[in-house]
Amino acid sequence: FALGVGLISLLLLLNTQIEEKFEKNLAGIDLVIGAKGSPLQLILCSMYHIDAPTGNISIGASKAFMNPKHPLIQLAVPVSMGDSYKGYRIIGTNHDFAGSLYNGRLAEGKLWSANYEVTIGAVVAQELGLKIGDRFYSAHGLADDGMNIHDHGDGFKVVGIFQPGGNVMDQLILTSTQSIWDVHDHEGHDHESGEGHDHGDHEGHDHASHEGHDHEDHEG
Repeated sequence: FALGVGLISLLLLLNTQIEEKFEKNLAGIDLVIGAKGSPLQLILCSMYHIDAPTGNISIGASKAFMNPKHPLIQLAVPVSMGDSYKGYRIIGTNHDFAGSLYNGRLAEGKLWSANYEVTIGAVVAQELGLKIGDRFYSAHGLADDGMNIHDHGDGFKVVGIFQPGGNVMDQLILTSTQSIWDVHDHEGHDHESGEGHDHGDHEGHDHASHEGHDHEDHEG
């Protein structure tokens, strides 16, 4: 009888923890916009970061949803993905991803600001031994095979580390969307923190190796 009660209690606790984990990763997101394909894959790669990206969409296709005056959308967060560092995904986005969606708090350093600056999750910092000021080069794709390394100047620079949040952001490397574009559009050129470069208007272009998914957070 005691064993049965213990097993039931364990299952209930595990179920509660799994539900809480899924809810944290959902972050109140109601709509994900991405390339045509499997809806399940789109959700898994964009919100849980456990599947391969579905493909690119142009900035022109998503521009209307990014309008801060949109009558139905409270918050839209761009997500560019497809690259990684030692198995951890590099996400190009804005500060709303860390602040508004996942309520991320810094353990040390700051949020990324200039191109090629990154703020990393607690698990990334712990597992890879990264600290403030460290630099690294991203790789195309999500496999940790040491191949397809991007040559982009001095590489990405760690400027901040998040506190553990118990959500998917713990295992992500966050940077600016512009940095993801630069890696692919200007690969082979020397960038020093990406400052002072004018990259023109990217609207209407598909940028290989990254996703243009926009996350819409609706309330009411």
